[in-house]
Amino acid sequence: MDGHKSMLLKGFPSGRLTSHGYALGVTGAGYRLFVCLVTQDASLVRTFKVARSGTAAVEFALLLPVMLVLYFGMVEFSRGFDNWRKLEAASRAISDLTSQGDTESPMRASTMNDIFASAKLIMRPFDGSSAKVRVSALGVDLVRFGLTKPKVCSSYSTSNFSPRAVGMPSDLAIPAGFQTQGARYMLVEMSTTHTPLLGSTLVNLMGGSYGSFEMRVVVPWPVRTDEEIVLPGGSKC
Repeated sequence: MDGHKSMLLKGFPSGRLTSHGYALGVTGAGYRLFVCLVTQDASLVRTFKVARSGTAAVEFALLLPVMLVLYFGMVEFSRGFDNWRKLEAASRAISDLTSQGDTESPMRASTMNDIFASAKLIMRPFDGSSAKVRVSALGVDLVRFGLTKPKVCSSYSTSNFSPRAVGMPSDLAIPAGFQTQGARYMLVEMSTTHTPLLGSTLVNLMGGSYGSFEMRVVVPWPVRTDEEIVLPGGSKC
């Protein structure tokens, strides 16, 4: 019996299993079962200590949400920036075309509508059909009004926007490059709604409505003719 026990304990650290078995009062077949269980538990512990097969999977599971947030964040930021860049390019095109005037004064409404339509094509691949556009012809009178406020001489807009009232606006100031007596310049205000592909919920949390937010561009532009630009339905300063 002792020889059989020694054979079972061969290869295990010291002979402590023997003393543990006798201390627990385990003998015979029960002792052999006890040795097998303790031996198996020790083997599992050693295997667990050196196992590395699941490390990559666990690390990937932890990093995947962060990687997805960064990826989709970059996609949404690039789309938003591209939309804003298109909006600025369209507003500059409207400014440049309007500042060249028309063969008639005031300018014809059909001419302004054609300018609006052609400039909205620049917005592609984004939808420019719902963009709001307002063009105003402004004059500077340093003697009467000083350096603070220009005068709105005439204004024209798309159907989904309102033209500015003729007179002194409360929300405008004369840009630094136009603070000269008798200066005339155009002011284009254009806005559009940008809807993210995936971040609509985040936009709502940031104060947007219905998963979208408004982009707005204001562009002052010098008059490119010797004649004063008068927009449809308006008059000279």
